[in-house]
Amino acid sequence: MFPLLESISTVMKAGYEAQLAVMAQITRTAVDGMEKAINLNLSTAKASLDASLNSSQQMMSATTPQEWLLLRSAQVRPTVDSALHYGHHMADIVSCTQAEIAGVAAAHVANASRKIKAA
Repeated sequence: MFPLLESISTVMKAGYEAQLAVMAQITRTAVDGMEKAINLNLSTAKASLDASLNSSQQMMSATTPQEWLLLRSAQVRPTVDSALHYGHHMADIVSCTQAEIAGVAAAHVANASRKIKAA
């Protein structure tokens, strides 16, 4: 056949395979990040349910309005702390996932640039 067409076809195939590998790596990284976020959401939901049940039991044990208010005000801080912890943990997950994806893309661009300069 035509050697030029065969070499172009080989180069195109190699480029396609490289892009496919990069997309697979980016997708795996994104799915890993989603898995971490889902696990965080599940553990947060379980902890929230436990805290809510505990809080309800404490509130039911109050015998005076003042005791009820004291119990309720004591429960606010742990709830806020839990929400802040969740937000920080989710931000860490998103940040790490974004950094990993950016690293994969940067490595691909650097590799492609080297190949273009070498050609």
